[in-house]
Amino acid sequence: MRGRLKRNPVFFAFLLGVAFLTAFSGTASAGEIRLTSDTLIYDPASRLVRAEGNVRLERQGLDLKANYAEGDPAGERFRAWGAVRAHWKEQKMDLSAEEVSLVDKAPRRILASGQVLLERPRERLAASTLEWVFGPSPEYVAKGGVRVEVPGRILEAAEAGRKNDRFWARQVTRFEDQGEKISMKAGQIEAVIEEDGLKDLTATGQVSAVVVGSDGGPVKLKGDRLLFSKGKNTVALVGNAEAVQSGRSVRSESILYDLATRRIEAQGRPQLIFTPGKENASP
Repeated sequence: MRGRLKRNPVFFAFLLGVAFLTAFSGTASAGEIRLTSDTLIYDPASRLVRAEGNVRLERQGLDLKANYAEGDPAGERFRAWGAVRAHWKEQKMDLSAEEVSLVDKAPRRILASGQVLLERPRERLAASTLEWVFGPSPEYVAKGGVRVEVPGRILEAAEAGRKNDRFWARQVTRFEDQGEKISMKAGQIEAVIEEDGLKDLTATGQVSAVVVGSDGGPVKLKGDRLLFSKGKNTVALVGNAEAVQSGRSVRSESILYDLATRRIEAQGRPQLIFTPGKENASP
């Protein structure tokens, strides 16, 4: 037997309990809970409470709005859908999606799907689906039309994820680091990120990259594998390596490009190919 109530936030808050709210508020204490909607329905068989129309969940540190929502009294399941908008005050995080689930099982996390957009200070992430894990450092997996924007860097890929200072992406159609003046495409990239930017990066799978040459023009790089090192200030290409600049191309087993001097070093049976009259005089 199902029960229907009109605008009774106290009853709904009591049924849901405080477990899932405490998990996502960013604080240890429960605090005040308020959930309002146009209609509330409780189903004893499934032990689910459903809210319909102008749903709003308010809890210290969390403000969530949606068209619909449902949860269980144990607090292990809470799902909202239909133009979901959520704001976490302490994390300074905003999330919008078609559907959002809050999971109160270790690891405590958010599952979002449908035109997902997450915004934090110095970060903007868009995707089709997102799993965000709460913790002391960023941890997430995003899939489907992923676009990540942080100051000085842009990523577009089919999938991407981060855990602490480790970052990865697959089917990368664009990765641009404006500080290092390098952009690339690759089947997969794995990187280590520091507070001030990119530290190390490895790209594999039909890698193509563009860096700035000594004349200020582009140098196009290709290879089976690309390794970027901020400490060494180099870009290394390994396997079927090629560098093209100003009408000249260098091919070899490996190519080392020095980002400071803008010089190219080729090893492993290098070949220099150029068209007379089209190449630039600069090395």
